[in-house]
Amino acid sequence: MISPDSSVLIVGAGTFGLSTALQLLRKGHKNVTLLDPYAIPSPLAAGNDLNKIFQSTVSDEFHSDLALEALELWRSDPVYEPAFHEVGIVYGATGDAAVAEINQRYNRLNSKGEDIDKLQTPEDFAKLIRWTGDFADDFKSLDLDSRFKSWKGYFQKSKCGWTFAALALSNAWKECKQKGAHFVQDTAEELLMEGLNCVGVRTYSGSILKADRVVICAGANSTKLLNFKGQLLAKCWTVGHIKLTSEEAKALKHSPVLLNLDEGFLFEPDENGILKFCNEFPGYINQDGTENISTPLYRNQIPVEAEKQMRGFLKQVFPQISTRPFDAAKICWCTDTPDRHFLICEHPDINGLVLATGDSGQGFKYMPIIGHYISDLIRKGKSGLPETYRKAWRWRPEIAEGRDIYNLQGRFGGSNRIKDLNELSDWTN
Repeated sequence: MISPDSSVLIVGAGTFGLSTALQLLRKGHKNVTLLDPYAIPSPLAAGNDLNKIFQSTVSDEFHSDLALEALELWRSDPVYEPAFHEVGIVYGATGDAAVAEINQRYNRLNSKGEDIDKLQTPEDFAKLIRWTGDFADDFKSLDLDSRFKSWKGYFQKSKCGWTFAALALSNAWKECKQKGAHFVQDTAEELLMEGLNCVGVRTYSGSILKADRVVICAGANSTKLLNFKGQLLAKCWTVGHIKLTSEEAKALKHSPVLLNLDEGFLFEPDENGILKFCNEFPGYINQDGTENISTPLYRNQIPVEAEKQMRGFLKQVFPQISTRPFDAAKICWCTDTPDRHFLICEHPDINGLVLATGDSGQGFKYMPIIGHYISDLIRKGKSGLPETYRKAWRWRPEIAEGRDIYNLQGRFGGSNRIKDLNELSDWTN
């Protein structure tokens, strides 16, 4: 147990870090400090993005239940509600394995009486993902066979959509500041130890930051501070933007999210007319010469093969813009655990050190609720977590023994294999 006056240092001011700080402050804690190399929202934070998909139904009941907890706060919390767009999701797939996954999700939703429509023809998809107004006439002559060919899927109309991720981060930080949070712009270099006790952090600039509790919320960079015994593996995915004209953007306003498990996903344009899209694939790693260790490599470029895959996806959806130049392209880093459950626990051997990482490519949608659980862990110890979550999020190096870092971990698309960025030589300009 710690008191409301105890000092808490959170390393990483991204999704987990800001959510945790906000909840600590709302629960009456007065001495909360966030440490990050960049101003909030940090360009390195996986959550600092135009938009993130919010899915309330995934492959297992554990994460679906947690998502429904988060949904209530996306709808009602004044920090998060302005960033939430409940426009629905059009799901699709083309490969046999992904179609089987889609059918499993559809059947689960259907058994619960959710409002969903099955999509079995290109026309079914084209009715939902389309240009409106004058553009409907301009593009109606396009050959439908080139759009959504062989796609199978369904449309979930509610309890899902997208979040304006960067706005959610900014709003959370705004309330944190109002409630007295401190922010240090610097890089954590090493944990400060006194025997078996973690008492703070030494930063790149040489500063010493001491605290009663140190919380690692550093995402893909967490392994720079601690040996996680193979439990974390940094992976990245690729993102592209195309800027539409104001008329084009208006014609796609309020479109549902489109997510094809094999091909990619995209969102309605933002207020500046930026259309964001990604290609689906199992991810890239960046081995640094150490066996089974992947470290983030940040570039505002993407591999040429990823650009080709993105354009191939766009050609199936909006062929009229598939050859346009990208307004931006980048890689986004996350960190996978072997079972894709988070790692949220006290360190078993280091007193005063709390771990909150291992987003596994699905952390952002839980932002409104995840800080509640992390903050209770900080405040009360492991008894602060419900038994189900304590078991799922525990320190578990045994499941990382002999880990196959090329395991797809339930992901689809692309070449259907994990690739090392060191294998690639061709990058976009």
